[in-house]
Amino acid sequence: MTDPNDSNTGASGDGEGSGSWSEGEVANAAAEFAEAAVQPVAFGQLGNGSQGEANKNLDLLLDVEIPISVEVGRTEMCLEDVLKLVPGSVIALDKKSEEPVDLRVNGKLVARGEVVLVDDAYGLRITQIVDAAGRIESLR
Repeated sequence: MTDPNDSNTGASGDGEGSGSWSEGEVANAAAEFAEAAVQPVAFGQLGNGSQGEANKNLDLLLDVEIPISVEVGRTEMCLEDVLKLVPGSVIALDKKSEEPVDLRVNGKLVARGEVVLVDDAYGLRITQIVDAAGRIESLR
């Protein structure tokens, strides 16, 4: 089959490799394509695999870093109000001070806890792991 990117071919035959095909080259390529044998691909059945294989696959991901965030609360503001923010502005959030904060892994709620001080830094003491139903509820 002729290659349109081959620098030795060109529609004008001037050897400059213009990249366009002549009508004859298109007809020859179409004929070659029509003669090509097309056969269906057969895939084997997928097995259940063994538990060892699953653990081996999981081991490949254990050192992948993913974003973890602690969400203290949320609010919605008009753009006009956001543009008026200055140092010292206070934004009221939707959570009470005694409510647990959310731990999100890759943006998904996975746990709740309370903010603690660890030396001079903030930390989170996990008080609840959120089950699947709780994660679905948090999406509402």
